[in-house]
Amino acid sequence: MLRRLTLSAAFGVLIVAASCAETPKPEEAPAPVAATAPPKVEGPYYELTKEEVTSHPDWTSMNVMLKGIKIGDKGAAIEKTLGTADKIDLVGVDYYRAVYGKSSFSIYTYKHTTELQKIEIFGRMADQIADPKFKKLLSTHDLKFMREAFGMEESAAQNLDTTAMEWIYDSKGFRFAEYNLTGQKVYSLVFSKIKK
Repeated sequence: MLRRLTLSAAFGVLIVAASCAETPKPEEAPAPVAATAPPKVEGPYYELTKEEVTSHPDWTSMNVMLKGIKIGDKGAAIEKTLGTADKIDLVGVDYYRAVYGKSSFSIYTYKHTTELQKIEIFGRMADQIADPKFKKLLSTHDLKFMREAFGMEESAAQNLDTTAMEWIYDSKGFRFAEYNLTGQKVYSLVFSKIKK
């Protein structure tokens, strides 16, 4: 009889334990991890043809505008603001370069998204630049002045895509470039998307 009671008690405990236990929930798939994109700059924006950009200590290429466009703008908005380009060509396999203002400046957009990645301003546009430091560098090509105005460059390198010599200030998203085109030197200021 004790044996029956022990078996009955053990069986009862199992039933109670089973009814009290929570049923396991099916495992949920982990939430997808969002890609970390560089933070989008919400402003302020400084128009190169109207403002002294370098008077703002926190300026970067992400704050710079040229004739109403800025890095990150998309194709339709760019065309609406600038109009039709003088010339468009493919650079590398992923970028389009559009030339405006009789070769005064170029913009580079990513082929797959039409997002503006880079603005390049050539010496013939120097008189339209409001910032005296950028204007003087683009007009005189004086590397000593560049280093006095912007500090020592982070590096200098030959750009294999464009064959330009570039003096690099990537923390600001800015470069000064010198092209040697059939014996003629051409200079430009390049404002690029900052890579995080």
